[in-house]
Amino acid sequence: MTRSTSSRARRRTGRTTVGVLLALAVVSTAGAPSVLTVRPGDTLWDLARAHGTSVSALQALNDLPGNGTIYAGQTLRISGGQGGGGQSSAGAGAHRVVRGETLSGIALRHGVSQSAIASANGLSGGRIYAGTTLRIPGGRGGSASTAGVPTTNAGVRIPERVRSSVAENRRVLAARSHPSKAQVRRMVADTARRHGVSPSLAVAVAYHESGFQQRVVSGVNAIGVMQVLPSTGRVLSRQHGRSLDLLDTQDNITAGVLLLRQLIRSEGTAERALAGYYQGLGSIARKGLLPQTHAYLRNIAVLRTRFANG
Repeated sequence: MTRSTSSRARRRTGRTTVGVLLALAVVSTAGAPSVLTVRPGDTLWDLARAHGTSVSALQALNDLPGNGTIYAGQTLRISGGQGGGGQSSAGAGAHRVVRGETLSGIALRHGVSQSAIASANGLSGGRIYAGTTLRIPGGRGGSASTAGVPTTNAGVRIPERVRSSVAENRRVLAARSHPSKAQVRRMVADTARRHGVSPSLAVAVAYHESGFQQRVVSGVNAIGVMQVLPSTGRVLSRQHGRSLDLLDTQDNITAGVLLLRQLIRSEGTAERALAGYYQGLGSIARKGLLPQTHAYLRNIAVLRTRFANG
């Protein structure tokens, strides 16, 4: 997902919208993944949570574009969170469960099977609880597995070095503790106020990008709460004379807010800034606003009313 000010279209791994707009029409097919029809207001993030799977799994299963945008009337296959034969392991480790996580999502993040985690932790029925620390089995101590990282983005192959970076960043973030969603929301609003950005705008972007979750890393390596690409983080660090660590929650939020401020100043309006944050100014100059960018702008407009006070 995201928003480099260069020509690369950014990426979003996750994207949450308004819960009251979420309405699913699911058709089960025996012996195959379930199929649902996307309704207005649905996002991959909410659909993944509703079906006990992950955004990256939905993207891979349906060959979706990297920005994660879906359209009303579109049909998506849902794996139902079931793990197949065990995937290659990212190496032994630990994972502290946070509210809303599923065993399937944790398994995908670490590149192991659900059954392997269940066996290593004496779980039955796949039920896990927030606050529990799970052992993540694995025999290798090398680099993180790319088993759960998509290989393409909008039909373009993702370089292996990017996939490896995605896997490593997911591994690092999964092993860390992070602020709660309520804390992240306050952090985003406070950071926006300090830098002269509308709190409702910054909070809406953070919610849509990651659901206020720092551990989200997209398939093209957009990182954290604000889904900032490493290349964008490096540019912002040079521009502002400070080292911004995108794996750190506060630094990630600061990077996203600084980028929003920069785009608002250069583009003149919040809407044009948002388009640049999502699609990239170079891409907009070449292609105009993509349909998914229009959808993004509509979603943010709705979310700003929800988070009117930041």
